[in-house]
Amino acid sequence: MLIPSKVNRFTALVFGLGTLFFIGGADAFGQSGGTEASSPQQLAQHLKAIGVRFYGSWTCPACHRQLKLFSLENSDAIPYVECNKPKEFPDQAKLCREADLRVYPTWERSDGSRLEGVQSLETLGRWSGLK
Repeated sequence: MLIPSKVNRFTALVFGLGTLFFIGGADAFGQSGGTEASSPQQLAQHLKAIGVRFYGSWTCPACHRQLKLFSLENSDAIPYVECNKPKEFPDQAKLCREADLRVYPTWERSDGSRLEGVQSLETLGRWSGLK
């Protein structure tokens, strides 16, 4: 197929790259091209089952982005620890103080290893041993 003008070539290039990005997946946004072995719900169940903790705060925009990646109706499915409501959740606030956190969100395995910041579902799956 011949593309007669620079504008058409540019449009074709942008369209082609966009198509490749869509088909290839967007791991940076916590999505994949549909080839992942588990669903967000399965990952959440796995993380909870192996004792992972997700430390965050209700005031943290990054924590809200992290939770949205799971697309769950019930946030109790996530092993979430609220660090910024000490009156409502004193036991969770104590866990946060003892964890000596530097940033929210922080993911912590039972062996003490951590991931800080928003993580893709693919990264969490690999880190937790699910994938």
